[in-house]
Amino acid sequence: MSERYDVIIVGAGPAGLATAYFLVKKGFKVIVLERGSEPGSKNVFGGRIYSYVLDKYFSGWRSEAPVERWVRREKLSLLCKNDVVSLEYEIGREIDGYDSFTTFLSRFLKWMALRVEQEGAIVATSVRVDEVLFDDGKARGVRVGEDKLEAEYTVIAEGANTLLLEKHSLRDKISPKDITIGIKEVIKLGREKIEERFGLIGEEGLAQFLLSPLFGGGFIYTMKDYVSIGVVYRPLIKDQVEAKDVIEELRLHPSISKLIGDGIPIEYSAHIIREAGYRDLMSKPYGDRYLVVGDAAGLLLNTGFTIRGVDLAIESGRLAGEAIDRISKGEDPSIYVKLLRESEIIQMLKKFRGVPEVLSNHKIYTVYPEIACRILKNMYSVDESPITLRESIREATGSRFSMIKFILELLFMVKNL
Repeated sequence: MSERYDVIIVGAGPAGLATAYFLVKKGFKVIVLERGSEPGSKNVFGGRIYSYVLDKYFSGWRSEAPVERWVRREKLSLLCKNDVVSLEYEIGREIDGYDSFTTFLSRFLKWMALRVEQEGAIVATSVRVDEVLFDDGKARGVRVGEDKLEAEYTVIAEGANTLLLEKHSLRDKISPKDITIGIKEVIKLGREKIEERFGLIGEEGLAQFLLSPLFGGGFIYTMKDYVSIGVVYRPLIKDQVEAKDVIEELRLHPSISKLIGDGIPIEYSAHIIREAGYRDLMSKPYGDRYLVVGDAAGLLLNTGFTIRGVDLAIESGRLAGEAIDRISKGEDPSIYVKLLRESEIIQMLKKFRGVPEVLSNHKIYTVYPEIACRILKNMYSVDESPITLRESIREATGSRFSMIKFILELLFMVKNL
């Protein structure tokens, strides 16, 4: 590894590969270094990608990329011990107009890496970067074992687990209260059962968001023959079950078990998720001859109903490519942040800066689902003396808190979501 490159990119996730894609199109000699055996082998995500960013920059992707299903149905469910309350939205557009799709990230990143290589970049796998090489404060490349690989610019795209940045004191270690653990299983069920049980036709898919006192937040994404299920485990929520048991709690819930109970688990994965949002954003995701992109820079958006990571990662890669091109022509490295702001990425994070506080409220998972289930149970249970909605709410909330406090908390949630 003695050859010199214009740009070295650490990490072959969506941010790193996007950076390479846009840089090589501008004529830069680029190499992407990935410590996994292949792109995506170290990445963990739920299963959904938003389409708009691919429509803008990757021509022909809809017929090339490994799309599993196009999301047509969005569902929010509050799970109680045995009951469930759900709100569902069905998209009425044609398939080619859908906003998002489900996929396996490993397959998607393999496709993305192929596009990058076709443009002329090198993607090297099974390569662990031990440190960034600095000379008088300037990044000059990286060290891989005993080898030194030099470049004019270095892009750090190491994802949420920012060990390299922390090693060089370029980023503070994140507080435990701002970290959640994403735990996911892939269940093999078969196309026929998936379409029958989830009410899908052809290439249609479902994205379901779950809230429960048993495990906190969770999700379900339908693939062609598989179902991706997972939980976002918050260790600091009082009385929550152990991390090793949360995914089982989800699978065994009556409303979930009847859908996937006879499926075969074929994959288990877990990964940390940075949930501080705007507070976690690097104020200076650049330095002399280096930039930071994607999750490593804090560019993950949680709106409370959707989590957007891949699209922001790809966009940040495009902007990093534009920034390096302009820096090489004499502009200040701060142009990167300016481009991020102009693209509205930072403004989006700022707009939803109150979401982490909302999601850290344990009542969302432990109290509100039970109240919702109780209210609906009261309203739809038929006996000789039916009760009004107001009576049902009063009975469901009981003496746990006052109606005024309940309304104020709901207003706070609405304000910040």
